[in-house]
Amino acid sequence: MSRRLFIKLLLSLGLGTYFPKLVEASRYEKLHKPQDGYKPLRQVKFLRQIVTKDSRTSRVIMWQSDEELIGVQVEYKLIGNDGAIFCAVDFEIFQQDDATIYIYTCKLENLKPESLYNFRIICDDKSTSWQNLRTAGDGNFQMLIFSDSQCVNYEVWQKVADTAAQNYPDAELVTVIGDLVDNGQAAYQWRAWYLASAFILSERIFAPVMGNHECYNLNWLNYLPVDYLHQFYLPSNGTKHFGGYFYSFDYGAAHFFVLNTQFLELENFTKNFQDAQNYWLRRDAANANRRWKIVLMHKDIYDYTADNFNDIAENFMPLFDELEIDVVFTGHLHTYRNRGKIFAQKKSARGTLYILCGRSGDQKYVERNSQIDEVIAPNLQTEPESYITLDVSAESLTLTSQTVDGAILDKFILTKERLQFI
Repeated sequence: MSRRLFIKLLLSLGLGTYFPKLVEASRYEKLHKPQDGYKPLRQVKFLRQIVTKDSRTSRVIMWQSDEELIGVQVEYKLIGNDGAIFCAVDFEIFQQDDATIYIYTCKLENLKPESLYNFRIICDDKSTSWQNLRTAGDGNFQMLIFSDSQCVNYEVWQKVADTAAQNYPDAELVTVIGDLVDNGQAAYQWRAWYLASAFILSERIFAPVMGNHECYNLNWLNYLPVDYLHQFYLPSNGTKHFGGYFYSFDYGAAHFFVLNTQFLELENFTKNFQDAQNYWLRRDAANANRRWKIVLMHKDIYDYTADNFNDIAENFMPLFDELEIDVVFTGHLHTYRNRGKIFAQKKSARGTLYILCGRSGDQKYVERNSQIDEVIAPNLQTEPESYITLDVSAESLTLTSQTVDGAILDKFILTKERLQFI
């Protein structure tokens, strides 16, 4: 039996947690296959490409290691161009729960829009394999939307992420709508999450969204999202105290607002947080010049127990009406719901479309049905893991929500004039 077949057998039997080194080697096998006579740079783990304010011309490359890499660089080149460019790397030493880790960051700038690059990480006579980096254009693109990937067993999240990556190899942008991990300050949670995410993040741009579980400490008390903020170098929002808590970016024909809904968790640690974010949102929206305005935020607008809009809705929905937001994606409730368009908290043909994303992890909740919902995932007691594919063009947004096994939960086309279910 080959080594690769043995590892696949371990995973199929749910025994991956008992052989972590073998599983990690398998997940990073492609990354650790260098070319041009270099030796494998196996210290590189958790490689990710992070979204920038303008992904047409820049990209942030991040990774981690368990030891300091002296003299490490990023080499990159435009496909079809022999000239290679080397980029210096910043790093920080971060104490994460039970481990000291080294977090490396490199920002590539002055890239050519709508182009394909290769990059690799080099340290002395070692390197990673070449990785693809695709810059954004101004028009069509496809993205993958996940939510609540938190798990007890991260092989569940791995199956969802790997399935989506295999089914949609041309998707350029990936997001997880909060609660990436079950406990935001637990090192083992992040290690398991990154390992499970290896294929979906390897050659796509990641735009993370903070959730409430990123704001718990090891005793499950409310806490500042220290680990999250250190692991993702995010676009600046111009505030003095809330860098990384919320941000925005352009991609293709869309402008994305990544908002923070953790008012309850952060109220004892921050001052004027809610007002600062709302002020920023208005200013940012005023400068947005893309065809579509899309919001990504973790907590949902609805309380199914009370069958009414909640405090998140009271804060944000009037702003979304005012700013003419096209679509809002939320998570937190671990079930898929399509509410259709809403304006002034009533169904309306002119309002914002609200989509509640289903879970991509193994934590199952059951919410009641409500008249607010136009599409509800069937079999609520056993609703499987799911994800969303969003195809964006200047003319339309096409959304497909499907389970990890391929069952279609919802599919529609949104134009500026109407919402058409398929």
